[in-house]
Amino acid sequence: MKKAILVIGMLSAFTASASMESTPKFKLIGDMNYSKFCKAVLEDDISMFKYSLMKKVGMVASTRAGVLRKLVSADGMTCAGENLLTFAKTRDAQEVYAYLVQNS
Repeated sequence: MKKAILVIGMLSAFTASASMESTPKFKLIGDMNYSKFCKAVLEDDISMFKYSLMKKVGMVASTRAGVLRKLVSADGMTCAGENLLTFAKTRDAQEVYAYLVQNS
């Protein structure tokens, strides 16, 4: 009986802490297969951006550089209606923007 009460108490505490978490800063909609690129720009997270490039090798192009070229091309991906370069610049994602300029 004591174990059951302890488990219920632990679950209640976990539920309470989960409901107290803050709401996300942004909402991603659209093609979720490429959402990590937009999220990396919003968080100015160059590691996430590079990892996302690596995960698309073989699906989009045969190299990381090829994937990047396709993403920033005229008919490449968009975030919030802007191409990747413009999106990074307007969101002040300095690290990701510098990487895009240097490598595309």
